Amino acid sequence: MKFRRRRSVLPRVPWPNGLERTEPLRGQLWTRSERALKEPDVSWRWRGLAAAAAVAEIALVAWLWVGPAVAVRTVEVTGAHHMTARQVAGAAGVSGGGSIISIDGQSAEQRLLSQVWIRAATVQPQLPGTVIVQVSEWQPVAVYHAGKSTKLFLMSSQAVILGPTATAAGLVDVQGPAGNDPRVGDHPLDHQLLAALVNMQRALPTLIGQDAAGFIFDSCGDLTLVAKRGWKVYFGRVLTPEEFAVLRDKLAALRAIAGSVNYASSDLDYVNVMNPAEPAVGFRSRAVPSPSPGATAAPISCR
Repeated sequence: MKFRRRRSVLPRVPWPNGLERTEPLRGQLWTRSERALKEPDVSWRWRGLAAAAAVAEIALVAWLWVGPAVAVRTVEVTGAHHMTARQVAGAAGVSGGGSIISIDGQSAEQRLLSQVWIRAATVQPQLPGTVIVQVSEWQPVAVYHAGKSTKLFLMSSQAVILGPTATAAGLVDVQGPAGNDPRVGDHPLDHQLLAALVNMQRALPTLIGQDAAGFIFDSCGDLTLVAKRGWKVYFGRVLTPEEFAVLRDKLAALRAIAGSVNYASSDLDYVNVMNPAEPAVGFRSRAVPSPSPGATAAPISCR
């Protein structure tokens, strides 16, 4: 069976010259009209209203931020003894005149913790204009002086210099190496060593029945205890963790010879427990053998 292609009886119209076959015919849009493609005409009146509303919002925020309605009127400070309320408020950055809503409590607390006297702090802004600041201060546990200097400085339990003082007031007295006086915020001692000195002074009356007048920590790192009766205890170097650990053995040696040494004697000059296994004792009037043979009689010089 044969098939024949039937030809159209309509004449074929030629494609226009200069027109790509993929280019849409102008005016022949089957989806949307040209009018629908135009952007809607927005009235200038509505645009003006929107701009005015934005300006009003900005003005309202600015008024709330710096306006008198939410200004800081009262700063209540509790827990401060060595700093005045004005000093605490100034250090926290919450002095009167600012806006209550502009106060960042956490940032204010961090600024307070940078003060040497402040141990902990909380800052709570409260509407309409009150800021509550609660602080706790470091308590001095010792006084420090450089060498033979008569200027005393309070130290916290972290061995941080808090400020000058006129008297020791019953605190642990620590004489450091000779040199310039420390400044507020300095760390002239390791805080672990200071903790050991405080504990030793508290334990000494129970340990051997005597009180400590203070401690000497020289430039070599050697530690010396000075009893109130004037005699001394040489502990040797306390710079490394291993040397700290041996302090307990040296105190035990000091107690072990209490039965053979009269710690209340005015003739007693020193007790050397650098080697806790072989302590040595020296007297002002005469030299006597140590309780254990072979002990070093006097502290060695700095190496």
